[in-house]
Amino acid sequence: MSRYGPYGGKRKRSKMPARLLAVLLAVAVTAIAAVQTVRASKAGGQIRDLQQQVDTLTAENKALAGKVPAVQLTNDSFEYQSKYPEMVVKDVPAQAADDKSAVYLTFDDGPSKNTATVLDALKAANAHATFFVIGKNIAGHEALLKRMVDEGHTVAIHTYAHDYKAIYASVDAYLDDFQKTYQAVYDACGVYPTMFRFPGGSINGYNGGLYQQLIAEMTRRGFVYYDWSVSSEDAAGKKLTSEQVAANVVDGVSRSGHPVVLMHDSGDKAATAQAVASIVQQLTAKGYTCKALANDVRPITFGYKMPT
Repeated sequence: MSRYGPYGGKRKRSKMPARLLAVLLAVAVTAIAAVQTVRASKAGGQIRDLQQQVDTLTAENKALAGKVPAVQLTNDSFEYQSKYPEMVVKDVPAQAADDKSAVYLTFDDGPSKNTATVLDALKAANAHATFFVIGKNIAGHEALLKRMVDEGHTVAIHTYAHDYKAIYASVDAYLDDFQKTYQAVYDACGVYPTMFRFPGGSINGYNGGLYQQLIAEMTRRGFVYYDWSVSSEDAAGKKLTSEQVAANVVDGVSRSGHPVVLMHDSGDKAATAQAVASIVQQLTAKGYTCKALANDVRPITFGYKMPT
């Protein structure tokens, strides 16, 4: 191809590729800068979002702290752990597998004049039970507690005064009441209890703001508490006959996979005491064995009320 133009002179080289390259380079630099700007903008937005989340969580944490009782926010909250250092259970056994044939009859609020009737019925049937005693009722009935121990029953703690407002006033108040019964049981029969039942059950209308601390402290000390899965309804406010008490227990046991039965042997529960012989007879006929609770038996406990 000729290197000369139409007029005989040399053809000049075109400068268009160089100009185009410069334009493309400028566009590329601009594009890269734009991308970096967008990325930086997004990163800044993410940082702002994260900071906003941190600020929100911090504010929520401060608000929550303001709602927690002061006793839980100070070192004073653990002072009660040093009370009654001797009141602990050592060598707590591992939990045993459930005994599917076992029924655990339990009696609250004794000892009383009706307790001997209960013990007689259990002895005649070679059956065993658990007695959650009231400390102030022990005086004058020490022989009944000795008999419980001698005949293979379990003596456990219910309360000393059975005054809900007083014992649930604070963790300290609960421990004071518990310790009085703890010592009274030992003085009567030579055994320190390892199990207990909260008056009114572990969650009730009097300990709503306290039950978690109480459960935690008593568990820390090694004690096991038992609520119930079957009720005789002998304390429901309606006077029942012994036949009605027995029917409530037997029917309830048939519907429970782990029957821990609530009954009472206080001085006004003659019908319950009279029902024991029939209860044991009917349960035995159905293949059950009435056993005393031990602290390796899986406890029945009421569930926490979860927020909705």
